[in-house]
This record gives sequence, structure tokens and C-alpha cells, in this order.
Amino acid sequence: MINKKLKVGNVPNLRFPEFEGEWETKRLEDLSEKIGDGLHGTPVYEDESDYYFINGNNLVNGRIEINENTKKVDIETFVKNNKGLKENSLLISINGTIGNIAKYRNEKVMLGKSVAYYNFYKNSDFFYFALQTRLIQDFFNSELTGSTIKNLSLRTLRETYVSVPSDTEQNKISCFLTLLDKRIQTQNKIIKELIVLKTTLAKRIFLQDLTFKDDKRDKFQKWQIKKLQDVCDVCGGGTPETDKAEYWNGNIQWFTPTEIKSNYISRSERTISELGLKNSSAKLLPKGTILLTTRATIGEVSIALEECTTNQGFQSLITKKDCNNIFLFNWLKMNKYKLVKRANGSTFSEISKSEIEKIEIVFPSIEEQTKIANFLSSIDSKIDNETQLLKKLEVQKKFLLQQLFV
Repeated sequence: MINKKLKVGNVPNLRFPEFEGEWETKRLEDLSEKIGDGLHGTPVYEDESDYYFINGNNLVNGRIEINENTKKVDIETFVKNNKGLKENSLLISINGTIGNIAKYRNEKVMLGKSVAYYNFYKNSDFFYFALQTRLIQDFFNSELTGSTIKNLSLRTLRETYVSVPSDTEQNKISCFLTLLDKRIQTQNKIIKELIVLKTTLAKRIFLQDLTFKDDKRDKFQKWQIKKLQDVCDVCGGGTPETDKAEYWNGNIQWFTPTEIKSNYISRSERTISELGLKNSSAKLLPKGTILLTTRATIGEVSIALEECTTNQGFQSLITKKDCNNIFLFNWLKMNKYKLVKRANGSTFSEISKSEIEKIEIVFPSIEEQTKIANFLSSIDSKIDNETQLLKKLEVQKKFLLQQLFV
């Protein structure tokens, strides 16, 4: 019996003009030569091996991503447990992280139990996109088992129904979306290269290997060693009593460390009232303050675009007259290790206000700081522009996936 949750129609909303007629609904098991998953035991690890043991988190943006945390297995374990995969197998994460899709291209990888695979009889590219559609992803999520760690069963993977057109129309759709995917991949590459460029240049600047000149083409004065307390005021945060409604939902932004994800920040998930500010250790911080996380997660930074407060997971930096906040912000990003090595604590790591104040920084004149800040900000602006373009491409792909598939 066809699963009614997936049968929403016989013809997509958007279609190439040369095609007509209804799509046929079929079970994924009937479209596949084999559906399986990875090793359910512990492999034999080998640090010097060329073969990797991957899980669902290694499936990123349609590809298998190997990083420094990916473990290696010995060749005997690899050969014994890698018999199911073939060129163009589609991988899907089924445990913990659910629904990430990637193409297998004969990489030297061995699957763990959190990764399953489809070997389709033909046109795996079409099903690569079909499995990304919201309809399929929502159905997978509705069939999860497990209370703490969610799991997608092989039975669900086999018994899921999809609507498919003729082979010719499948090819047309997959070729079109593949071109869009390649554009997205190129955009991701552009952004990564810009980030590497900025990091490389920033390192050289703060090591004084790359120097700037003033408007008269003269060298700036020698950099001086200072402590952070000499160039900024360090200010902690606080949390109003959570059981007093009158302290919350006011007009004052109140940040927590998990919200520090970008260079600049303006709106918090929760806000506090004037009464909450008055009756807590939270401090009202001026626009331009550098919000620095100092508890559990240490060294994440963001610049406040308006007045705000934080919880006690911060020691925020209010720059003094001869300190450019963007210069100091970038210095902190490049010297995060100086914060981390000063942290201590048995339950979770934390760095105190006094320890932050003692950190030394080699400091240029305010004029050179401004030049450096403007230079690095120009690269950040380019990264932001390219990131916005990437988001538009991803929205476009999401729309097309909804419109081109039944």
C-alpha cells in the first residue's frame, strides 16, 4: 500500500515544457540494487593508514568531508567491511544527525553504523536531489526512533515511496540541479579562500611581518607592549532572577555565549527590562563593546552594534580613547590561545577578569590601528557579500527542490 504521507500529487508544480504525463510512485527498495549501512562494531584503528572511518557528521554539502577528528582504520578492516559501496552510491546519515546526503566517489572511507547507503539501479543523481526534498526529509524525521539519540531505520529507507518521471526527465532535472550545486560549491570555495586569506594576512600583521605606512608614505612609530587593562575596561555580566517576569522581555538586549556567531551582533534571543538590569549584576554596555565569551566556551568575540547586556559567561571589553575596537577585535580572534591557556576550573573552564587584564598586547598607534582595522574590515565585507550570495543560491535550490519534485 502506498504511503499516503508521501503521495501528494502526480505532477510537480514546475516542469520543463517538453515533458507531460503523470509521475509514477515507487518504493525506494524497488529502485535500488542494495540498501545497507556501516559497521555496527568497533574497527581496528591505525594512525598511519590511508583509510578513514566516517560517520554521519562527515557528510557535508553533498560530499564526504575528512577532518582532523576523522579516525583511520587498517587496510584489513577496510577491505573486510567496505564491500557494499560502489561508484555513485548515495550516503545518508541515519543516527544522531539525520538526513545528510552525500555522493560516494570511491573515496577510501569505511562507514560506521550512523551512515547508510543506496545503490540505485540508475540515475543516482536524480535520487540525490529527491532525497533532499522537504517532503522526504520530513517523512524521515516522522519515522525516527530512540529517545536520546534519534535513529532512522533501514526499513524506513527501504519502504519510503517517491514519485519518479521518465528516465529522460530524470536526467534533465538532475543535470539542471547539478549545475546549481556546482555554483554553490564554487561559492563555498570562494568564501573559504577569503577566510584563509584574511587569517594569513592578519597573522602577518600582528607579527609585524606585514606593515603599513601613514598617508605621507612614512613608517608608523614602533609598536609598544601594553596590557589589555591599559587599552580597555573589562566588564562582566549577570542574569536577572528568572522567576520574576517583570525583569524580562524589556527593551534591553541580553546576550548569552551561544549567540556569539558573527563579527557583529545587535539582537538577542531574550531581552531584560530596566528593572531586571537594576536588580542584577548585568551592566549596560555601550555600542561598539567587544563581547568576549569567558566561560565554558572561551575566546569567541563579537562587536555590539547597540547598547546591550550579557550574562555572566562574558567579560566584555570597552575600548579606551587610543584603542580601535575593530583592531582589538581582530587581535583577540588571532590570539585566542592566550585566553584559553589562562583559563582554569574543575567543572568548566573559565578565565577571570583579572587574568584578562594582565594579557599583554603589542600595540601600534591609533592611526595605524585604524588602517589595519579598515584593511581587515574590507576583507570581512567581501566575505559577507559572498556569503549573502551563497544564501541566495541555497534559497533558490530549496525552492527548486520543492517545485521540481512531486
